[in-house]
Formats: sequence, C-alpha cells, structure tokens
Amino acid sequence: MTKIGDKEIIFTGKDREVQEDWNIYWSNQNKTTSQVYDKFADFYRNNIIRPALNYFIFKHFSRKSEILHAGCGSGKVDTDIVDLYKVTALDISYTALQIYESVNPKKAKLIQASIFETPFENESFDGIYNLGVMEHFNENEIQDILLEFKRILKPGRKIVLFIPPVFGLTVRVLDTAHFILNDLFKKNIKLHPEEITRVESQKHIKDLVTKAGFEFVEYYFGIKDFFTQSVIVAAKI
Repeated sequence: MTKIGDKEIIFTGKDREVQEDWNIYWSNQNKTTSQVYDKFADFYRNNIIRPALNYFIFKHFSRKSEILHAGCGSGKVDTDIVDLYKVTALDISYTALQIYESVNPKKAKLIQASIFETPFENESFDGIYNLGVMEHFNENEIQDILLEFKRILKPGRKIVLFIPPVFGLTVRVLDTAHFILNDLFKKNIKLHPEEITRVESQKHIKDLVTKAGFEFVEYYFGIKDFFTQSVIVAAKI
C-alpha cells in the first residue's frame, strides 16, 4: 500500500506491463513532442466531454450515491461529479492517480487496481462509468471487464460508458494526425494508446453489453459532445 498525500492507495492489479504503459502515457503529458495534442486534449476534456459526461451521470445516477470511475485517468472530467457523488476513482496507473488527486484534492477515494480484477465486494456500487477506456481492449477483454462491473454493481443499477465510434469526429482527426506525423514525416509519435475496439454501430455495442448480462437502456451519438463519442447506458439485470 502506498500514499498520495494523506490518501492510501491500494494496488491489487497483476498486469505490471499494462501499468507501466499507462504510467509512461501519463508521465509524458506536456512534453514537447505532444504539447499541441495535450492542449487540445485538455480543451476537449474540459469544454466538450465534461459537460456531456455530467449530463448522463446526473440523468442516470442519484445524487450522493456510491459510484465508481473505473479507469479514471487524470480526473479532469470529474471536477463537478466529485462534489455531488461519493466517487471511488480507480486506475491501474499510479501516475494517473497522482494527477487525479492534484485536480480533485481530497474529494475521491483512490484505488490503484486493474479493471479486470477490482478489490471490491459484490454489489458495492450504485453506478459505474468510464470514458477513454473500453476502446483499448479487444471484445473478449471487454466481456471480462463488463462481467467484473456486473459483479460489483448493485442489482438494477447502471453503467455509463463513453466509447469512440469509428465514425466519430475525434477518431478521424487523430487518425489523420497520426498519418501525417508518422507516415508522412516519419516521427514515430504515439499521441494516445492504441484503440483496439471502436463502436461500429448501436447494434454492435448493444450486443456486447447484453452478452454480459446487462439490459440496454440508452444509446447516444450527437451534438452534446460534438459527435465524438458513443454513449452507452446499461442496467444490471
């Protein structure tokens, strides 16, 4: 067990390689090679994603309930949520949790763990959410993650997932940026971890969540986040 400030950080994850990859990603924030991307990402998180996330969290989760941000990253999108809910922020990266605590000091319980194997009892949470997470895994791994979410979620409660679709605006912009930087200019720059599974259609993501035993509640792709993410809401049956 380690600490960030006066907070105890529990790490239960077994995948040290994945942990190191994400530590490197978060440690590279604001370095010269990616400063433009970092500024764009901060603007995107604060001005586009945060309001959209707030809308769906406020809509589907009761205030003051126990909710889990499973793959919390920097926590910059949580600045409103942590004041209205009892948030547990989980990430495999200790570096990400350090950033999270600096952004939201003393406002969330921090846990260092893998989303495949969380340290929580069955039926611990009233809601689970994440964004920028699920697309980094293949469909079999997504099933394992969803089953873990189902285990720790209370009956009838919901998950809210933001996953980029293949037809999303940011996907097209970032794919173009990678092409220019790496294929044309041979820079070998990786602006973000590889996105393995993007949403292909509403049916595609509905099939994934229902296979894991969730009831499909809502699908959204639209102007709230400027057509960048598919938002999926599902309830534990």
